Amino acid sequence: MTPERIAGICFCIVITSAVATGQQGNETAEQGPATNVIERTYSAGDLTHWRRVQTRSESGGREVVVETSEVPDVEGKLAPIQETVMETTRTAPNTAQTRYDVFGFADRRRRLLETTQSLRETQANGETSTVHNTWAPDLNGRLGLMSRQIEQTRSTAPDVRQTDTTLLVPRFNETLQETERTEYTERRINPGVVQHDSTHLVRDINGRWQPIETRRGEAREIGASERIEEDTIQRRDINGKLAVDEKTVTRRSNANAQNDVVIEIYAPYVDGLPRSDSRLPLSQRVHRTTTATADGGRYTIEEVEGRNLVAPNDPLRVIRRTVTTVRQIGTDRWVTERQVFERDVNGRLRLVINETEERAGG
Repeated sequence: MTPERIAGICFCIVITSAVATGQQGNETAEQGPATNVIERTYSAGDLTHWRRVQTRSESGGREVVVETSEVPDVEGKLAPIQETVMETTRTAPNTAQTRYDVFGFADRRRRLLETTQSLRETQANGETSTVHNTWAPDLNGRLGLMSRQIEQTRSTAPDVRQTDTTLLVPRFNETLQETERTEYTERRINPGVVQHDSTHLVRDINGRWQPIETRRGEAREIGASERIEEDTIQRRDINGKLAVDEKTVTRRSNANAQNDVVIEIYAPYVDGLPRSDSRLPLSQRVHRTTTATADGGRYTIEEVEGRNLVAPNDPLRVIRRTVTTVRQIGTDRWVTERQVFERDVNGRLRLVINETEERAGG
C-alpha cells in the first residue's frame, strides 16, 4: 500500500466527519443544489485546458456530491475523464454512512474504478469509530476488497484525546492483515496551548512494527488575534534511524479585516552540506495575505520563497506568486479568479495559470 493510497483514504475520513458534523443540528433540513465550476487554462499553451464541475444537494439528512473532471477530446470538445460520487446518509442520530465511488471513462463509457464505503459511529461518551472498506473491480468486473481502515478516537484523560488508525490489506489467502498503524495524541495544556504527537508504524518482513515517521507539534494562542503552530517531523535516515527531517513554523494573525499567514519550512542539507548540529536551515517561506472586500469577498496574495538551486547559499527569493480574487456576481453566485506566476529561466515572474471558479447555490 503506497503512501498516496493511504492519503486518499484519510481524505475520505475528513469528508465523512465534516458532513456528519454538519448534519447533526439539522437532520431534516433541505438545501437546494449548489454548483461549483472550475476552469483552468495554461498561458504557455503546451498543457491541456481542463474543467471541474461539482454539484451538491441535500435533503432529509442525505447529501450527494458529484464532481466531474473534463479535458478536451480529439475534437477539442470538453469530455469527462473522471467522476466521483459521494453520498452521505445519517441512519441514526449518532451514525453516518458514506459511499465514495470513483469512475473513469473509456470511449465515453462510464466505468467504476474504485468504491469506498464508510461507517462512522459516535458513542454517548464522545468516542468515535470509523471503518472504511475499499473495493476495486478485477479484470472480470468483480469487486474485490483492497483495504480496510479503522479509526478510533477516545478520551484517555481530561483534555487528552487519542486517535488510533489501522490499515489492513488482504494477503495471499485473502485474510486481512494489519500493515500500517498511526497513533495520534492531542493534549490541551491550558486554554491557549495544544500539543500533539503522532507515530506512523509499518510491519517489516518479520512481522515487527517499525516506526518510520514521528510528528510533534504545538499550537499557541497569543492574545485574541495571533496563533503560532510548530511541527517537527522525524523520518528514517540512510542508517534506519529516526532523524529530524523537517520543521514547520506557522504564524497566523488577524487585524483590521486582514488575515496574515507566514509558513516557514526548515529542512536539512538545503545547501548541499551536512550539518553537525541540530539546527535546520530555512528552505522555503510562504506568505499569504487575505483582505476582506466590501461585497463580502476577499483578495489574497500568496508568495512562495525558495532557494536558488544553482546557488543554494543565496538568500530566499520569490519563486511563485498567486493572486486570488473572490467576488459576488449575483444572488448566491460567487466567482473566484486565480492567477499563478512562476519565475522563468530569465528570472522573471510570468503568468503560467489562469483559473476561474464560479459557485452558485448554498
